[in-house]
Amino acid sequence: MDRIMIMGGPGSGKSTLARRLGGTTGLPIVHIDQFYWAPGWRERSAKEVMAQATEAADGRRWIFEGNHSASCDYRAQRAQLIVYIDLPRTLRMWRILKRTAWYYGHTRPDMGAGCPERLSRDFLRWSWNFDRDARPHHVEFLRRWQGERRIVHLRRPRDVRRFLAEPQRETWDIPMIPGAAWA
Repeated sequence: MDRIMIMGGPGSGKSTLARRLGGTTGLPIVHIDQFYWAPGWRERSAKEVMAQATEAADGRRWIFEGNHSASCDYRAQRAQLIVYIDLPRTLRMWRILKRTAWYYGHTRPDMGAGCPERLSRDFLRWSWNFDRDARPHHVEFLRRWQGERRIVHLRRPRDVRRFLAEPQRETWDIPMIPGAAWA
């Protein structure tokens, strides 16, 4: 497996999973946030982000983590596996707070250069409302790609650990589309 796409809510562990998979597979890791944010937390233009995401997705081997909905279908066309981390909101929010405390004032390895960790009300609101506002779009995306790509739906930290132990495994007793609870 040469191309793995990882998606999920904020604080779900996309970057951590990518780093761990990269360590075991040797695949290079691509973080969408590094394309999206310019130094000083300035948003890059949609055209620039899409160009960088497309160029990276055209690579032969990668683990591509992040959501960036505009490039999801293009990345999925190239991916051999799509992993969706779908953890409970309260756990994701706790992880965001923990991550913020750990990296506060410093740039995380998965973030764009010159973007020191901070906590903003807007980000917390967006993160809290992710299940209502963004997750339905992710579910629709995954349904569109069902049958076209292998999709693994990880709903608990235990599922993530089991997946990391055997990422090449073809079948899982972890609920996936179509048997997954997409409520």
